[in-house]
Amino acid sequence: MFSGGNAKLFERFSIDRSKKYGEGGYGTTFAAFDNQTNQRLAVKVIDTRRMRPDVIKKECQILEVMTHPNVISVKGHGLGVGKEEHLYFIFMELAGGGELFDQVIDRGANAMPEHVARNFFCQLLDGVAYCHLAGVAHRDLKLENVLLNETGVVKLIDFGLSHVYPRLADGTIDRTTPLKDVCGSKSYAAPEVLGARGYDGFAADMWSCGVCLFAMLSGFFPLDEASANDWRFPRLVSAQQEKRSTTEVVYGWYKRSARHLSREVVHLLDSLLCINPQQRLTMAQTRDHPWVKEQKFGGATQSDQGSFNVGEYVNDEALQYRSLGEIHPYAADDGMLADDDDVPVYRSLGMGDEQGAGEPAMPAPSLCRQKAKSNLFGPLDAATLP
Repeated sequence: MFSGGNAKLFERFSIDRSKKYGEGGYGTTFAAFDNQTNQRLAVKVIDTRRMRPDVIKKECQILEVMTHPNVISVKGHGLGVGKEEHLYFIFMELAGGGELFDQVIDRGANAMPEHVARNFFCQLLDGVAYCHLAGVAHRDLKLENVLLNETGVVKLIDFGLSHVYPRLADGTIDRTTPLKDVCGSKSYAAPEVLGARGYDGFAADMWSCGVCLFAMLSGFFPLDEASANDWRFPRLVSAQQEKRSTTEVVYGWYKRSARHLSREVVHLLDSLLCINPQQRLTMAQTRDHPWVKEQKFGGATQSDQGSFNVGEYVNDEALQYRSLGEIHPYAADDGMLADDDDVPVYRSLGMGDEQGAGEPAMPAPSLCRQKAKSNLFGPLDAATLP
């Protein structure tokens, strides 16, 4: 079946097309096997007639140079030959525990306990911290882009919108030039990204991490989007100017109480969801936060938080590789657009009068799968494109 320039790639890897893990608008994921190591893998098969090969290769090249337990690893990639020369094959590590998004959605109205959220969040932090050390700003951190393997290890995926910062002669990362791309997924994108004022990619990633943690603990997003397009955003700006707790203010909009959350995690959420990126926690500060380190304010260990039982939360049948390399050909000039879902999952929690008698009831922002775009201001959306 395979011959020519990529023959060695397909001598090493086998594909089981009878076992399909997932299918999107631009590619299908099948079971695969590494004939050298006897390792079970997954392979994403992408149609390059619908997606630019140079963009796919860029993402693969980023992943090739990163080796970390919490970042998905690519084992090999290349074009097919013969009748399949229009297809691009990406052989990657198998993560059979599904998406972190599913761990939240599957709970229904029950929020994720703090000790469970901490385990996932700390692994996410480790993966993102490694990316930052490599000079890579992910720029599309969200629950759908975090996979789990069968033992509950977090695997960060989808680097299609990532930015790689250059290095100076002394080896340090040069982040002096603000990024301009208004990209990512709407409900996870930082206010400075949506504001199109220029931004630091690492600080924007920290906001997205805060949204992920908030969603895990609450079951809904803090905002539909961090811009004036969302009625909540100006109110949150005012609340932060008045030094009020972001978490308590957001919960208050829906007549909810945040008393079930520990003081430590509320402080962490407030510090990550800080609209001013200069005041937002850095990665180093986040990893040193008492809640992350399982401490109470004052240094005591949080022994009452319980232990993490991975068997309770990982489902081996939930495997889905949607996002690696899913880029729509009719997106912005750089060809980037990720996350094609035919049937989004919605879960809206919390109804109530939005602060003040006589005002209409407002729902909390629905927890739904997000479409990533290279231009969040663009008029085109994957659902309307041919």
